[in-house]
Amino acid sequence: LECMPAQVGKVISESLEIPTIGIGAGPHTHGQVLVYHDMLGMTSHPHHEQFVPRFCKNYADVGTAIQEGLGAYKADVEAGNFPTEKYSPYKMSEKEEAIFMELVAPDKGSTEQKLSATRKKLIEADEYETIKVY
Repeated sequence: LECMPAQVGKVISESLEIPTIGIGAGPHTHGQVLVYHDMLGMTSHPHHEQFVPRFCKNYADVGTAIQEGLGAYKADVEAGNFPTEKYSPYKMSEKEEAIFMELVAPDKGSTEQKLSATRKKLIEADEYETIKVY
């Protein structure tokens, strides 16, 4: 039962033979649920406060830490500081690399053409929208 006065949640819960779960339906349902993103404050967007339901009690504010972590990750990636060799543990020998490069060389041109054509097709079809998050 979602987003209703407590007395409505109570009447519905008492009249059904099955358990009810409430989210913003008062304390009289058989169980409760909250969206954990809301209750832990995970979404720390400036406009988020406008969208957190009034029935949701905030138990933490991890959104700020998440936002800071994502910002640091983005900055590292954009600056070329991540990933580094330290975070690229999978290796191949020079011989394996030479064999691999020889195997993929004939496909490189056609693959690039196919990718370019697919990108163009998707953009023209408006299949994927480009959104700037930061």
